[in-house]
Amino acid sequence: MKTQDVQEHFRVQVPDYPGLMRRLIPFYDQQRVLMRALIPFDRTTPLMVLDLGCGPGLMAAEILSEFPFSRVTLFDLTAEMIHVCKARLAGSDRATYRIGDFRTDDFGGGYDLIIASLSLHHLERAERPAFFRRVHESLLPSGHLIAAEVIVDESPEVRERQYELWQRFMIEQGEDGAAWYQKHLAKDHSIEISTLVTMLSQAGFTAPGCFWRYLNFAIISAHRAAV
Repeated sequence: MKTQDVQEHFRVQVPDYPGLMRRLIPFYDQQRVLMRALIPFDRTTPLMVLDLGCGPGLMAAEILSEFPFSRVTLFDLTAEMIHVCKARLAGSDRATYRIGDFRTDDFGGGYDLIIASLSLHHLERAERPAFFRRVHESLLPSGHLIAAEVIVDESPEVRERQYELWQRFMIEQGEDGAAWYQKHLAKDHSIEISTLVTMLSQAGFTAPGCFWRYLNFAIISAHRAAV
């Protein structure tokens, strides 16, 4: 999907983004709870954190609250989302903001933690190996990547059943499940967990693995080895 198409897709969602995500993504809020639980650092440790595809800043706000010595860089594709983040984190001197396309733009380095919450599925499969190498290089030794991913199953039969159940979930929340499913097929680039783990290993990550999965959603974590 072209950058400008992704930008427009998110611009129209900004006014009710968290509410919409709760209607589209099963366990949307609970995913962030697990992602925070996977952060292996002590609450008193100074942390440099990058939130890739930060959206409205929910994850960043929770990290800043839970880790009082952290500093978070919120990186997103649209100025509208960054505006929402600034409003949510008004008064915080530990948040910085960057607008850009993480597929092509520099997102810095020296991070202890990189978070990506439901954003990496915008990467095409062919883009992921080089991207994961960039992420690995952006982490300090012993730094962690934690990501909520949109995935697909290795089995076509299982994949079809999971998509049926996902559409049913969206319909039960009052959304047009079939329409959102077609948008997913048109704009997302989901991959299998086995492929994802292999790519992370090849990029240099240690112990990549899946820590939660429900239908076509998963949470993965990996880290850069200590020196």
